[in-house]
Amino acid sequence: MRFREFIQQPLLEGGKALKGASQISQAEVQEITPALIKKIAATLKLPTSKVKLIGSAGKKPNPTDLSGDLDIAVECESKLVEDNLKELASLGKFKAMSGINVFSFAHELKTGYVQVDLMPVQNIKFAEWSYQANPIDLKQGLKGAQRNELFFAVAKHMPQEVLKKDDEGKPLEIKRYFYDLGNGLMTGTKSRMTKKGKVGKNFATTDKKVLTNDPVKVTELMFGKGVTPEQASTFDGTLEAIKNSKFPHKQKLEDILELAKTGIKNKGLTTPAQFN
Repeated sequence: MRFREFIQQPLLEGGKALKGASQISQAEVQEITPALIKKIAATLKLPTSKVKLIGSAGKKPNPTDLSGDLDIAVECESKLVEDNLKELASLGKFKAMSGINVFSFAHELKTGYVQVDLMPVQNIKFAEWSYQANPIDLKQGLKGAQRNELFFAVAKHMPQEVLKKDDEGKPLEIKRYFYDLGNGLMTGTKSRMTKKGKVGKNFATTDKKVLTNDPVKVTELMFGKGVTPEQASTFDGTLEAIKNSKFPHKQKLEDILELAKTGIKNKGLTTPAQFN
């Protein structure tokens, strides 16, 4: 998977995977969620504690505010979700997007249906924190997505290790950090070597492994000691940590901010006024 694909994957979610899906009010989200959680847990044979509503749906300030879909994290393997997707779907409407680890299905409402995006994760507690839409951000018209672009940018600019160089002394293989909303802070290898043993122009990620999915350890490694998961749960708190004089990667500050701005813009998100 290419780096650009990797950092975009957790935020793309299901998009408009199911044509004809209705928007849903915050009041409706609150009304249908308990039964929906039970249905998913029973179908996947999971305890309800392993199935959580994440994102902004049901958390926006006004009961009449609308959400385009429901994002639900499930602590299980992707195959379990894919194998049971048809059974979960109303009206025979579902779509498996295993490439981005999102599985969408229709959940029938009194009028129409809403799209539900299931996202298999390794640790449900981490996913609740990483995918959260903090009320403080929502009041500013922001989503958790803007905050997470800061996380992605910091991870890219954390120290890298050159493992191999080509004949010209240019990096051929690099070990670096990744931030993944479903898995945590990861390390992985990027290589310009193709499967056929040739040297290409672009880097591709060849392997990744979880370093930690403990929010306390994640925030300390990324932003420095003293930065808590609570502080990094909002856009302002995360930006403050990055601009702090004790930020461990401050030599890359401008690159981090520029990459975050670009990521926000490329995803069609509202650019926070704090950047101006």
